[in-house]
Amino acid sequence: MRKSALSLVLILLGLIAITACNPIKNIQKRESMTQLRAVVNTYRKLMRWGHYDQAAQYVKARDGSSSEPDFKDMNRYKITNLTIADEIVSKTDSEAKVTAYIDFYDIDSGRASSAREDQFWWYDEEEKRWFLGSPMINFSEVAE
Repeated sequence: MRKSALSLVLILLGLIAITACNPIKNIQKRESMTQLRAVVNTYRKLMRWGHYDQAAQYVKARDGSSSEPDFKDMNRYKITNLTIADEIVSKTDSEAKVTAYIDFYDIDSGRASSAREDQFWWYDEEEKRWFLGSPMINFSEVAE
C-alpha cells in the first residue's frame, strides 16, 4: 500500500512538471520573439538607410488607425546610426517596448543630433504580425 501511494505521488509530480513546461507554449513564445526581433531589425534597417516610406508600413495604432508622417520633413534628415538597446516583452507576449538610440543629421545644415526613441510594438492576432504602435520619430522635434 505504501509503495503504491508513493508511486501515485511520483506520477502526479511528473504530470505537474510536464504540464508546467508546456513545450507547445514555449515554442510559440520563441517563434513570436524571433518574429519580433526580425521585424524590429527590418524596421531599423529601413530607417537607417532612409527608406522612411517603407518603414511606415510597420506603423499601425492598436485601434487600427494610422497616421502618415511628413516624409518631406523626414527626408531632410539622414540617420548615421540606429542601435536597438533594449527589448522588454510583456507577460502575454503580445506587446513589447523597444528602446532605440538614433544618431542623425540635418542634410541642409549638417547639424548632428541624437535621440532616444521608445517604441511600443504590439502583436496583431488577426494578421499574425507585429506592428509599431507608436509614431515614427519626428526628427524636427528631437533635433538639438
